[in-house]
Amino acid sequence: MSSVAPLFSLNQVSFAVAGKEILSGLSLEIHHGEYVGIIGPNGGGKTTLLRLLLGLTQPTRGTIVSHIEKARVGYVPQRVNGDATFPATVEEIVASGMVNRTTRGERMLNRVMKTVGITHLRKQRIGTLSGGERQRAMIARALVGEPDVVFLDEPTSAIDPESQEDFYDLLRDLHKKGLTIVIVSHDTDTIANEVKRILCLNRHLVCHGDPADVIHKVHTEHYGHEALDCRTGNRVCCLCAGRGFCRRNWRSIFRRSLVLFWSRNDYF
Repeated sequence: MSSVAPLFSLNQVSFAVAGKEILSGLSLEIHHGEYVGIIGPNGGGKTTLLRLLLGLTQPTRGTIVSHIEKARVGYVPQRVNGDATFPATVEEIVASGMVNRTTRGERMLNRVMKTVGITHLRKQRIGTLSGGERQRAMIARALVGEPDVVFLDEPTSAIDPESQEDFYDLLRDLHKKGLTIVIVSHDTDTIANEVKRILCLNRHLVCHGDPADVIHKVHTEHYGHEALDCRTGNRVCCLCAGRGFCRRNWRSIFRRSLVLFWSRNDYF
């Protein structure tokens, strides 16, 4: 790892709400130029970690040292609520993510809008869009300013598979240019192929490191099986499938006994 000071350094960070601990004893570093994926169950603390890194939430215990004061930061939350009366157009919302609207910025504006599939919506008011369309607009806004670091919380959940490929192509290009990316996702197959390091959270740091090693570990060593999303065929580790499996959308592949679950009551 680089000798340059990390963008973020967390030391024994914990966060609790109303006495319930969401994250416990988290220690990790994120460095300039990294492409980091975060996986884990619903309620495992993934979004909370992003908010802590962004400074939107303060830890209950522990310390976070950040070196992004002067950096340009992009952020796409998991859900974006809309105001139907808000008068700005989609193009104006996306363009607001740019520092200056230059010729280069215009090219980037057109590219990101095309990538996330909202070019045809550019003159519509943001408040008239569906939830999925608003999410796409927020992704474009986060990327159009070519930030130094971008945080993405389930960014592709409302995007069709073809647009997802374009989206990851864009992230790959931006990462090659030095963008630091931190992305939360349940799609472990895609994330493992894209990112350079994975953090697996379940209220604490379960494991982290090389994507292939981490995915193998959570699929087999800890949980004994993996799940497939029957709509896409992609693997989604049972850690990420939430509290149990929806019989319509998930099927489990048992590789070893389920006694390998850390807590028999946590996910079923």
